[in-house]
Amino acid sequence: MASITTDSKDRSPFYTACFTAFVGQARQQLKKSIATTDRKLAQRIADELEDAAQGKRTTDEIKTFLATNLKTDLRAQRAARKAFDDVLRKTTGSGLGTKTARGYIAEWLARNRGTLAKTSFEKYQGAAKRFYLSLGGKIEQDMAALRVEDVAGFKNDEARRVSKSSANQALKIVRVFFAAAERDGVVPRNVARLVRKEKDSKAEKIKRRAFTLPELNRILSRCNDEWKSLVIFGLYTGARLGDLAAMTWQAVDLEEGKIYFASHKNERAHSIPMSKPLAEHISNLPAGDDPKAPLHPRAFEILARQERVATLSDQFYEIMRDAGLVPARSHAAPKDRKGPGRSGRRATSEISFHALRHTAVSLLKNAGVSDAVARDIAGHESAAVSRLYTHIDDKTKLEALNKLPVIGVDVSEPE
Repeated sequence: MASITTDSKDRSPFYTACFTAFVGQARQQLKKSIATTDRKLAQRIADELEDAAQGKRTTDEIKTFLATNLKTDLRAQRAARKAFDDVLRKTTGSGLGTKTARGYIAEWLARNRGTLAKTSFEKYQGAAKRFYLSLGGKIEQDMAALRVEDVAGFKNDEARRVSKSSANQALKIVRVFFAAAERDGVVPRNVARLVRKEKDSKAEKIKRRAFTLPELNRILSRCNDEWKSLVIFGLYTGARLGDLAAMTWQAVDLEEGKIYFASHKNERAHSIPMSKPLAEHISNLPAGDDPKAPLHPRAFEILARQERVATLSDQFYEIMRDAGLVPARSHAAPKDRKGPGRSGRRATSEISFHALRHTAVSLLKNAGVSDAVARDIAGHESAAVSRLYTHIDDKTKLEALNKLPVIGVDVSEPE
């Protein structure tokens, strides 16, 4: 008959279950910590462990017991799940979950495909494939058999291949897989949670900067009409590239002189008064009768088809390259094979389309506009605005925006 005891040597307040198991034809006495101070609950767990150790409980019955009796005590639930898993492995050769790492992760991806954005799903899927390669043959073993060092090895492989921040993102995804497996009873604990993230080095941190006015004009001189429009909208609205690509003529209110849109990143609604340069630019755009028609058709089509802005970002990088502001990118590994190649670590530029937001804020502040107003226009969360519940009215924002310089005119390069 199963019994319970406490360990007086380490002065632990938790009970330990003592019970008899059938291992092959032999009887063995086993002890398992069950991490509860509730005597009645401890005895029930001990009895169930003995029944499981003697082949009297199915895995479904064990999972039901854990879910029903330990749902409010997570510490005891984890300890009991591990105890049952160990007992089943010892007596039957398979644990409580009995799913391969590849099988479970594939199931998770299939189950969550519809709930994740396309770009997010592709990141999860990519991390999963690289995790498979890192594990080698272990990917076909029971997921519960994976250890901390297996996940740490994957994280280290990633850190050698890409930036530390990207390696940490891949580790975060693997942690999600293991956390779900722990909830589903496939693994006794989330070992990925015990793997430390990479520390970002100062050498890897790229200091973002704003464009200078001469740089902006060099960029505009290399733009076709649509990209010129995207740059102008980006500067005078502070909108992100994805929000601008998705924008239709419904966003333009000519009567009120405003641009309305909701940020895809944080779903924040924006109401941006049209500055004089932006209003003049919009008046010269070819407008149709359909309010749902895109402001920038080619960018709209790319975003709708790919559901991400990677291609548009690459196009803008090429524009900056043509303007002599960034070096050319190469996806091919060098002949000595020491380079990163297409899937390796990629050099990060300190300027991008996103720099237009920094440029707008910098120019506004240089023109004497307050930090709160500049942040509100760019859509940045301002501690001052949040703390004081400040409401920035349209008149104030329009006055600020009209202080921005007109781009596209001849601005000489500094000597």
